Amino acid sequence: MQLNQQVAALNFEKLKWKLTQSAEATWNTELCDFAELEYRKFLSLKKWYPKLSLVPSKLVDKFWHEHILDTRSYMDDCECLFGFYLHHYPYFGIYGDKDQSKLQSSFDETVTVYEEHFGAFPTAELYSKKSAQMARCEEHACHVPTSCACRVPGACK
Repeated sequence: MQLNQQVAALNFEKLKWKLTQSAEATWNTELCDFAELEYRKFLSLKKWYPKLSLVPSKLVDKFWHEHILDTRSYMDDCECLFGFYLHHYPYFGIYGDKDQSKLQSSFDETVTVYEEHFGAFPTAELYSKKSAQMARCEEHACHVPTSCACRVPGACK
């Protein structure tokens, strides 16, 4: 399936230049292009499933953070897509077993709707060697700082 048309129309050229060409650039073009596509898929899912608590991959989360830093552009893009500011909640799953269980359920739901629309959910095997560090490990699900930057078994993809 294709991306949501409004999401596909977003312009991330300045953001991509910052990530790949500026003095603070840390990504290569291949990684940035892949991250952009996955972020667009994530935003499309957010648009199609506004009531679901979707969990981004580590790579998508990084691109999302960079988008948020361009506050004017991010606010305009959110208004265009959703009619409101899409908040980022970085604490999901850290408040005990019940919260972590919700994170796992949300991640499972994210994978399900992703695969319904876009095919196989990306795993580390689908990333190039240079971008594998941005992929999730095979045993965890979230992007908070830990040794593998993840929290829930079976969800790092």
